[in-house]
Amino acid sequence: MKVVNTKVFQQRQEKELPGEINHDIMTANRPGALRSSPNLHTLMEKKKRRAGVVLRIALVLIGWVSLLSILFSHAGIPPEQKGDRIPSYAGFDEIDPAKNLFVLVGDTQKTSRWEFWRERNEKERKRIMDEIGKREPAFILHLGDLTTRGSSKKHWEEFDDLTAPLRKKRIPWFPVLGNHELYGNNRAALEHYFNRFPYLTHRRWYSFPWKNVGLILLDSNFADLTPEQIEKQQQWYLSELQRFEKDAHIDHVIVCCHHPPFTNSQVVGPSERVKRQFAEPFMRLSKAALFFSGHGHTYERFQAEGKFFIVTGGGGGPRHKVYTDPKKRRFDDLFPGPELRFFNFCVIEVRNRTLDYKAWRLEPGGTFTSVDPLRR
Repeated sequence: MKVVNTKVFQQRQEKELPGEINHDIMTANRPGALRSSPNLHTLMEKKKRRAGVVLRIALVLIGWVSLLSILFSHAGIPPEQKGDRIPSYAGFDEIDPAKNLFVLVGDTQKTSRWEFWRERNEKERKRIMDEIGKREPAFILHLGDLTTRGSSKKHWEEFDDLTAPLRKKRIPWFPVLGNHELYGNNRAALEHYFNRFPYLTHRRWYSFPWKNVGLILLDSNFADLTPEQIEKQQQWYLSELQRFEKDAHIDHVIVCCHHPPFTNSQVVGPSERVKRQFAEPFMRLSKAALFFSGHGHTYERFQAEGKFFIVTGGGGGPRHKVYTDPKKRRFDDLFPGPELRFFNFCVIEVRNRTLDYKAWRLEPGGTFTSVDPLRR
């Protein structure tokens, strides 16, 4: 019988199978040894744990990348890139002098994806825009919050899609800045805004006469204005009120801003600063006719010093309930309605030298009914 030199055999195996596995094989060949490799098992466990750690890291990275992509798509920090086509909205030069009515609408923004508990009104937003187009107005006054996040290129493109039929008809747009226009990076937000309405020439407040009406559009985002801008706008506003008051061709003055001086909204409150700086000078004007605002996603009408103040923020943003209980509401609302009111827009028509005003309510079936008529 041939005797095997175990030392030589072991050296040969170590050369052929280096590392821990050689010792496991040798151990396994010993009498009474179990036919398994504890070191091999340990190695496999280490590999499994390592793979699990890598998988968890990958999942965390994917989550962060997804979150950052959402945030940057909303932040809109980079302005329009070269080559992007920004839609052309009609302005002052395209007002049709033959038309005798214009439209007011406010708060047309989509519900944010973060506001998962609030209603989403894509159909209602489109129906309102379609109905406005059917009226063929001389122009549209937008009371602010055109889009959800003003610094987001994507959100502005969604607004462009929504208003495409109106742009095709070359109906002019005259907006005021809402708080949503300034969400995110202000520089990018204002760039998106003024790129679409270049005829505003970067003015955050402006005025223009139309027939026998003087229109003044103001910026009520005081938190986003410097003290110098606030003072400049205030002096300009008082001067414009007096200019229209003295103009023999002007019979009515209409003022618009985003934040309401009066509202019973359960979501947003009245702006004391708008009341003091905009509403009170307006009340002293003999030609003052109507003061419009949005911000409250509802419809309300108030009266102070014989002047009407209308909140019409029903353009499609998630609606706000209002206080109707006399014990809870802040002001006497002249419009009788429930807590949760309808989507809406308003129409003003000039007939001879008078103003005919109506709000238009979107009914559940998709039709529109006129409500709350006034004549001034």
